[in-house]
Amino acid sequence: MEGRDQFAATLGVSDVYLKGVLDLHHAFRLHTTVKILVVVDGGISLTEAPSGFGVGRVVRLLRESHVGCTHFSVDLARRTAGAPSTNNNPAPNQPRYNGFRFDQQESGQPILNKYHEVWCFGFNPGNDAGPDSNITQTGALPMSDAELTVLTNWMNSRRGGLLAMGDHDYLGASMCHRIPRIRSMRRWTNAQGVPPIGGAGHSDTHLRLDTNQPFTAGQIAGTETIPFAVQEDSKPQRIDWVPWISQQISIFHMRQRPHPILCHPVYGPIDVMPDHPHEGWCYEDSEINLAASLNVPTLNGEEYPTVGGYQPKPMVIAHGTTTPNPPYLLEKGPSPKKRFGMISVYDGHPANVGRVATDSTWHHWFDENIYAIEAAGGENWAKISRYYLNVAKWLAPPSSANWCIALDVITTHFSYLGFQEYSRKASIFDLGKALHTHLSRYLGPCWVTQWVFDNLHIVDNDFWAWLKDRLFWKDGIPLPGGDPCLSCPSFELLEMAVLGGVVRAGFPLADTIKAQMEKRPDAELNLDVESIVKQQLDGVTIGVKEFRSALAKSVKQMQPLLR
Repeated sequence: MEGRDQFAATLGVSDVYLKGVLDLHHAFRLHTTVKILVVVDGGISLTEAPSGFGVGRVVRLLRESHVGCTHFSVDLARRTAGAPSTNNNPAPNQPRYNGFRFDQQESGQPILNKYHEVWCFGFNPGNDAGPDSNITQTGALPMSDAELTVLTNWMNSRRGGLLAMGDHDYLGASMCHRIPRIRSMRRWTNAQGVPPIGGAGHSDTHLRLDTNQPFTAGQIAGTETIPFAVQEDSKPQRIDWVPWISQQISIFHMRQRPHPILCHPVYGPIDVMPDHPHEGWCYEDSEINLAASLNVPTLNGEEYPTVGGYQPKPMVIAHGTTTPNPPYLLEKGPSPKKRFGMISVYDGHPANVGRVATDSTWHHWFDENIYAIEAAGGENWAKISRYYLNVAKWLAPPSSANWCIALDVITTHFSYLGFQEYSRKASIFDLGKALHTHLSRYLGPCWVTQWVFDNLHIVDNDFWAWLKDRLFWKDGIPLPGGDPCLSCPSFELLEMAVLGGVVRAGFPLADTIKAQMEKRPDAELNLDVESIVKQQLDGVTIGVKEFRSALAKSVKQMQPLLR
């Protein structure tokens, strides 16, 4: 399951030079498919509708889109009472699994093993703002111990990616409040201090999180009430992205990038989201108990495991800010201004477990909140729709990400890059600069950084450990000691070196294809998946070696300044 889908190309090699990158992906079958299972409680619709209380539009977007060579397939599951059943030929808006339980099996294997990711949109125990005792009532279909064990095993042993969310109060808690990592990254219960549906709240830490934006001139002036239904208009809320990578370029300048989930290749940071009058709430990083045990029946270990001395930590990657009343007038009443955790992620790959993401509310994803934004088009919809695709790409197990970049690089050997920029005499840095520019425009610079950093972890753990402490700063925290690192090289140079190594390692395969073209123009080409990925890692090693050599030479040249 975790391994990439197997492909064999059957394209005449003489056609290679006639096709663009996207055509090559199709003709060579040069793509990988991330398989997603979307699980909803009974109160959430799977049928797309302009004012729909459900995820139909997002599901269609996933099925019709791709990011680079990553494509997505989506199956649907609904948790309802009664015996589980399977529909092997569902319509686009129909569940494949009704009465779904996470411990269901097919052919003696958990159904979850068919999927790379599971997306949980929980509604139960319901919208009644009742006591926490309602969460585990039988009618709310709470996740059983057996389900929790199977899901946790899938997250940990198969590195399955999990997305889970609810809304205000305890919406979604029956399905989600016990799942490792998710349970402590987002508030699910009254005991955890979930935000209420109405009023200003019960205390300073228990406030309604109302992000509805003023739309008309009167609403902006504070003379007209901002209605509940404004959540369905075309004006999104602004959000504050949190720096994922920061590097001091000089004493006066720091370069920062958002997390890849919030990175658009054309428009930069994704800084908008649909609004809603009562959102949920993610925990800040400092509030999470990193020493907690897994606490799943029959399973032992840490909730946040440590591997090789490194413990990946959850990270809030975006904050929202409520619309204050006063000075605005909100239909749901007075509410003070408050900044809150909106999107939180956990990268478990360095700890050999799956990635996790959670959102303050599924209203950021629901049809009723996004239809008008899509109809208006432009930058806002481009960013918000890319957010959904980015989540799908980022949550995938490591193998699919590595395979996709390998394919992207192969195709560049037969594009203008290969013809004009990939000189055998060029340095690693020149080769890497050309590919870096291409991939940054094609996928976005944040994704290039993510891929390089992930592969450094595989080939040179010591170098990776040194870098993570100097790049993955938060909230403007400076380097250890408080002073800028005058000798620290630009991470972009390292990215170029690594990518240049990958280009150089790809020359033999490109030569093979070209030789077949000259010798047997009508021959069919077969691509071996494992050898291509190994070749890619060899290229990363070449790039790191060249980078170290260049760095050592530069340090030697600086010695006279230290005398």
